[in-house]
Amino acid sequence: MPIDGVLRKYDWTLSRGYLSPDGYNKSGIFVNGQFPGPTIEANWGDWIEVTVHNNIIGDDAEGTAIHWHGLTQRNTQEFDGVPSITQCPIAPGATFTYRFQADLYGTTFWHSHYSAQWTAGVHGAFIIHGPKHVPYDEDLGPILVGDYYHKDYFTVLEAAASDSPDFDVYVPSSDNSLINGKANYNCSMASDNATCHSNAGLAKFRFRQGKSHRLRLINGGAAALVHFSIDNHRLQVIAHDMTPLVPYEVDYVTLGAGQRTDVVVQAVGASDSAYWMRSTISMNCSAARTQQGMGIVLYDSAPEEALPQSERSPAATAADEKSFLCQNVRYKTPSPDPLRLTTPLISTPPASIPSTTITVNVTLATNDTGHHVWLLNNVTQWANYNRPLLGLASAENYTGLLDPVWNVYDLGSNKTIRIVMNTDYQSAHPMHLHGHQFAVLSEGLGPFNGSIDPAMLANPPRRDVHMMPRYGHLVIQFEADNPGAWSYHCHIAWHSAMGYTVNILERPDEIRGGRIADALKHTCSAWDAYTQQHVVDQIDSGI
Repeated sequence: MPIDGVLRKYDWTLSRGYLSPDGYNKSGIFVNGQFPGPTIEANWGDWIEVTVHNNIIGDDAEGTAIHWHGLTQRNTQEFDGVPSITQCPIAPGATFTYRFQADLYGTTFWHSHYSAQWTAGVHGAFIIHGPKHVPYDEDLGPILVGDYYHKDYFTVLEAAASDSPDFDVYVPSSDNSLINGKANYNCSMASDNATCHSNAGLAKFRFRQGKSHRLRLINGGAAALVHFSIDNHRLQVIAHDMTPLVPYEVDYVTLGAGQRTDVVVQAVGASDSAYWMRSTISMNCSAARTQQGMGIVLYDSAPEEALPQSERSPAATAADEKSFLCQNVRYKTPSPDPLRLTTPLISTPPASIPSTTITVNVTLATNDTGHHVWLLNNVTQWANYNRPLLGLASAENYTGLLDPVWNVYDLGSNKTIRIVMNTDYQSAHPMHLHGHQFAVLSEGLGPFNGSIDPAMLANPPRRDVHMMPRYGHLVIQFEADNPGAWSYHCHIAWHSAMGYTVNILERPDEIRGGRIADALKHTCSAWDAYTQQHVVDQIDSGI
């Protein structure tokens, strides 16, 4: 990582407001009044400083915390932005400043990690420029895709955890599919009297004929797995989750919630042509009332009002295939093992024998109150906002004080960690690990049989989010070289809210430093004061 001494500062205010990105007017929580929130842009090695003012106050006051998705926070663990893990929530009316380094490069995003608050609007793109390993002419910047809900997130959470008829075996049904915060909505589908207009407008992108364009795809949605495509264009995949790849071509890209993929697209159309850009929700893996998110690609001389011809794309067809297991696979690959086909540009072979292995068995259950919860080794995670794990570890007083419902695994001084996750349920899960990129060693149907293909140990895929298939397993491995308290959780907002989280203490004897105590004191003193005067309505896991 280069050291350039550059500090980039941002100043954000979170507050409630009303916006209608798809024509349906709804209340949300926005950053500086924007949806999506502001884009952070930096160079590899820069320092980032973001001052967050929590103006979510009044009768509907909430805490908040901002997570910088995919960054490892090496030596800045206290700024990972997860309440109950690395900080207390930023109290209503309070301010907190995050300061960390752009330690990786590529495409990612930031989002609130307080309950499912990010789905209310608290998220945005995060671009870190670094070395090119594939030539291209233009960088079109971030393209945020994903599902969108008209109901407030608190109401959706209640439906997800209840026996509501709106609850699907995967998640509650979303209302729309957005591209860069835009979509049209059929207002006749609205079930209430909200203000709505059916032609809000679509995101548009300009291609230059004969040129190559980099697109930075980010699934910043709450839950849906999507297939991204551009009609009559091939996509050259060059990176997953800030890991540069040996390039390969596909007709569409699969993105689970929280995943990112960088592609290069050759502008092969006529100079006056227009094409549909599609973000298609897989109805085999998600639940949605509107499946198709649309954007428009306009070539050089195409008029701004030009509309493409309607076509049936390979991505839309694949999204409806019932045989699709909701995995990260290439389009129609002949290989029985798609993992082998994704090759990181730089080989980093993992250890063949880990220091320790954690096996987690996952299922969905109904608790004694009649609510749906996820069980991970028979534990449903629940957060204590007033007692962050990092604070307990840094004060050397966590032993014997950990509540079982925090679902904490103490890794001690183990150096290489393998996590095996099995599920017997029909829902797939985008699994995200904080503080690390991990090697993907195995995935597939059925429980893990204990055997790793030797070929996977040469140069396995590396990500920070990977899909665990339905009725299947996922095996990841990482080096425990980043002391801290980190979460490993499903990135579907409604699943993590229902307790789908494992927390790990990594090399806790090395978690020391006055700066950790100072940062924790800053958030926890204000939060403790707030909770002494107010009851926090925490209906979910908290993260």
